[in-house]
Amino acid sequence: MPVVIVFVGGLLGLAIAGLPSREEDAPLRVQTATTTAPGPTTVPPAPTTTAPPAPRPPGAVKVTAFNASGVRGTAGRMNTRLRTLGYNVLPASADRTAQPNSVVMYRGGNEAEARALATSLGLDPRAVAAIDPGVQAMAPETELAVIVGDDLARRLQ
Repeated sequence: MPVVIVFVGGLLGLAIAGLPSREEDAPLRVQTATTTAPGPTTVPPAPTTTAPPAPRPPGAVKVTAFNASGVRGTAGRMNTRLRTLGYNVLPASADRTAQPNSVVMYRGGNEAEARALATSLGLDPRAVAAIDPGVQAMAPETELAVIVGDDLARRLQ
């Protein structure tokens, strides 16, 4: 009789728990998460900044002085100053219309040299500009032109 009780108890347990349905009879589907390893990571190169070219030595730079101060002899005094700084000084050129501020003009790729000269003369290194056609026509061989305005003329006296 103990076998019958166990059998009846087993049937009762199945009835209470419920009989498995056909869907539940199906094997369990196991989903696995698939991950793919990332491909090679491309890191963009760091931005490069090119340093401005170093200025050439003063002796390698041809410079012409222009008097734009209205004070007679200023271009000659500037030539003396340029020679003491070691520049290759070309003859002073004709006077220009008076202007209050001095500027160093450069031809071609001589901007670094113009900034260096402006700094040597005590001018703001931003007091440089590309050479204008009028200056270029008066001094065709020059690489830098110092246009001496009132500010620099006072310091040369």
